Amino acid sequence: MSAAVPPVAAAPVPPPSTPTPPASPPAGPAPPASAASGAEGLAPAANEGMQQATGTETPSDELLSFDRTGLAAQDRDLQQPEVPNGRQRHERLRQSSRMLIGGDLVGGDKLVMMLGGREPAPLQRLSTQLSEPVRHAFLPPEEWESTRAALETRRLVILRADPCQGKTTAAIRLLQSPSDRPIYNLDRSVDLRHFASWLDQDGRSEPPLPNGAGFLLCEPAGWDDVQGWMLQQLEAALERIDARFVLALSTESVLRDEDVREYVVALGRAQPHRSILISHLTWRLGSNADLAAELLADDALNEYVTNLCGPQVSRKVPADLAVVISQELSDGVVDLDRVRQRMSERHSDDLDIWFDKLPDLPSRCLAIALAVLNGLSYESVVRAADRLVARLDGPAAGFAGDEPVALRPWREPFRFSRRELVRRMRAEIRSVTVRGAWGPVTVEAIQYVADGYPALVLNHVWREFQIHRELLDWLRDLASDVNEDVYTWAGTALGVLSRHAFDFVYAQVLHQLAIAPHNWRNGEVVAYALRVPAADDRTRPLVKAVVDNLYTNSSSPTGQATAARVHGVSLGPQGAQEALMALDRLATIDHRGIAIGIADGLTDLIMQDEQHNVPMVIERVFSWLHDRRRALVGQFIFLRLVLSLTTERTVPQPGAGGCRSITWPTLLDLADQRRQLRPALVEMWSEVLIGGSFSRLVERALAAWASLAEVNAEVRTPFCGLLGDIAACGAWAEQTIRRYLTEWRAPDNLRPTPLTAYAVEAALDARKDLP
Repeated sequence: MSAAVPPVAAAPVPPPSTPTPPASPPAGPAPPASAASGAEGLAPAANEGMQQATGTETPSDELLSFDRTGLAAQDRDLQQPEVPNGRQRHERLRQSSRMLIGGDLVGGDKLVMMLGGREPAPLQRLSTQLSEPVRHAFLPPEEWESTRAALETRRLVILRADPCQGKTTAAIRLLQSPSDRPIYNLDRSVDLRHFASWLDQDGRSEPPLPNGAGFLLCEPAGWDDVQGWMLQQLEAALERIDARFVLALSTESVLRDEDVREYVVALGRAQPHRSILISHLTWRLGSNADLAAELLADDALNEYVTNLCGPQVSRKVPADLAVVISQELSDGVVDLDRVRQRMSERHSDDLDIWFDKLPDLPSRCLAIALAVLNGLSYESVVRAADRLVARLDGPAAGFAGDEPVALRPWREPFRFSRRELVRRMRAEIRSVTVRGAWGPVTVEAIQYVADGYPALVLNHVWREFQIHRELLDWLRDLASDVNEDVYTWAGTALGVLSRHAFDFVYAQVLHQLAIAPHNWRNGEVVAYALRVPAADDRTRPLVKAVVDNLYTNSSSPTGQATAARVHGVSLGPQGAQEALMALDRLATIDHRGIAIGIADGLTDLIMQDEQHNVPMVIERVFSWLHDRRRALVGQFIFLRLVLSLTTERTVPQPGAGGCRSITWPTLLDLADQRRQLRPALVEMWSEVLIGGSFSRLVERALAAWASLAEVNAEVRTPFCGLLGDIAACGAWAEQTIRRYLTEWRAPDNLRPTPLTAYAVEAALDARKDLP
């Protein structure tokens, strides 16, 4: 195979043609030496090859006698690389984007048309900063039941209220029934004239908005041009996706079209400011109503509240005051001077003032670590903060005894309790269930209360303080952490900083990671980081330029492997076909690291849009198996896709009620659901079975699928059918499958799959009995 990469500007690779299936080998030959014996090891675990990666690969001494980078040596390597679960990796990326940036860079933002031909804006979920106080501390206004009834009978209502009556809060509360409804906060400049057609178009996209969604629009900028027919079209579109729409409007806005009036619902008078303050303060204090009453009984604070909350003051003010009081509470006493100062400053540079007044270095490092790892476990955030403190502490305070052991400045470890730290950080602790190394586990995650704080804190620290080198070195340390969540979040944070200083961040950190050998994780971190600037039209050309430099540098296979990952995860959302063509050229290179990068890049493409990208990926890999320049790479990549892709499906549980989750091999699920893809998948399996180049990897992949089939009859039946179709491709394929069946139920197999083995055997025997 060629060792060089054709130029990026070369002519496009023609679409693969459907080749003639290879003739079956003659029946009964002796199996290749690499596949003949079952003594190579016991059957792998149920999810072997779909587990979390362990990090840096270190060759054993006995393997140094041959080149481990070539794919021909892959099956001889006793220390084969782990194969991360592609779907879990994709979900971590989406979550890191949501927690650090607020968008969904991996899945792609849904763009909504704006008035006046402005550039479309992303559709944003309602922030928890707005939704959670309403969910827990809302006080219903007068005649609330009749207001709620209006939204039950109509898909769209215009909630009209006098100024300062809490119409936005009431609109959110209307949409929070049911409690799990996803709510989207629309830009004031959204074009209502075209919003109905946008909803219809989105319903045909992948993935569409979830059914039952809610839309919130407050004081639309183009209200004067809104007519009844627009709302009628919008209501029909909402009906098709079972959605609700609440438009919050002041009584000062004129209703210019009579047909609009039928959608108007008047909001009753809001509760008094003091009642709203008590409700929100009680919730902020952990539902401690006695403490809230005790604090508000203070004469000075009571007087301040009375003066602040006059009749014409927005109902948002007492809710904001409750936040400030809870944050300025220490040992049962409220610092009223700080409360006054913060309430007067709350509209100007509030975050800068808050950060700059944090009491010490550990507190500021905790704020930075929380910005980077927002939403991860409390322990992970504190550990990362300690590592940053160690970098910023400066010279040692002294030395221990006669030995040159540096002593860091001593700090009182019990100075602040966790509750006090969380309050100072303007954060919250939530119990969440995450997928750990050994299965689902409940952890206490910490995150900023305000959704926008992570990016704002990073921006503030980067622009205002001269710690760029220390900050990047710290993030590079986090990028090598064994915890997959930590290094995924760290990569996203590097991407956020690259938007401010792309050349600097790339030169100081990302380029070194991109070309560093012996650690496949580095390329992943670089891809995670570059997907942030790649999602921005202004910085995407920079990403393409650095990727082109890595891609065409044949002297650095590690850099080319990184380029493959970037094409999949970072540039794929902007053009799947272009990414496929770039990966197609790299597939001519016989290098395991590059092949792994290509396979993981293809996994990213599949996860981004299964509906449209799966056929393209399958077609491309199918063509590689029948191209002599790419056949070996194609077989390896196919097997890695087999191992890395799983699909979770929830099905009803008969008799017991409720639902249960079933884990499917994604390619098996596709072969079962999309019959047009089945012939290509069957032939690819037969190719890797007959080829014999990766017999151990084939055994590992089939055993992983057999383990999933063992615990679910719903998976077992199509698995038997698929193996039957593969066996029909030739006698050698059937012999190989039957040998695997013997191993799956062998007495010395520590993870046997006898149900699957006997079911497959019965299916093969039944085919023989057919006339």
